[in-house]
Amino acid sequence: MSQGSADQGSPAAGVRERNVEVRRQQILQAARVLLSRGGIGALSMRKLAEEASLSVNTLYNLWGTREEILRALTLDARDRMEASLPIEASPEDPLAHCRILVRATVREMCRQHELFRPMILAWLEGEIGGQPSPIEPMAHSIRILSQIIQAARQGGLLECPMKPEQVAWQIEHGAQFASIQWALGRIDDAQFEARALYGLNLAFLGIVHEERRPEIRTKLKGLERKLRTGLARIETASADGAIMGRSQRP
Repeated sequence: MSQGSADQGSPAAGVRERNVEVRRQQILQAARVLLSRGGIGALSMRKLAEEASLSVNTLYNLWGTREEILRALTLDARDRMEASLPIEASPEDPLAHCRILVRATVREMCRQHELFRPMILAWLEGEIGGQPSPIEPMAHSIRILSQIIQAARQGGLLECPMKPEQVAWQIEHGAQFASIQWALGRIDDAQFEARALYGLNLAFLGIVHEERRPEIRTKLKGLERKLRTGLARIETASADGAIMGRSQRP
């Protein structure tokens, strides 16, 4: 056995690895704190080093650039979210299964809004600026939805002429657009959930058997009422804000 292999398996090496991981998590926690306080603009490497009580060089050594830290933070949040998702959903009803997953995901994002709002905005800024996105794309959620749809199609529960991935992409695009509107403050938590579920039900409307379509149409109408109510509330608030702004002008 080489000296290097022996070192890697030594107690001292194990302690070093644990210490490195502790400091890496320390950095991520400091990033969460800064994001919750001041959004993405508050997350500079200097401020992050101060919050974590580490040097800037240590940040670069343990994680890399600011964008890599953002990406690691988002992947960690995604893993935590997946661990919190309900597992009691029955795959025998793919529509109910997907609804539970989408609803639970949206509610977890709303619960951790101090993290997810600035992270979504960071992703937007990266895309608009032509830089690589600092957060993970929708690939993971699309894979889960695709597996549910594929299993349901093989079991004869769906009439799906399209590839499962295409249906999953359609569902995720609707949810992603809703998350952007929510992050920008244009819709509230309830509207975020209603829009994500609306896109899901609309996608399933074309692939379920005929006997389930009335059920989906009923759910769509209910969601449409929620969306209209929320839109009217936002328009009223915007109008009130505009009136107040004019009244305060000199």
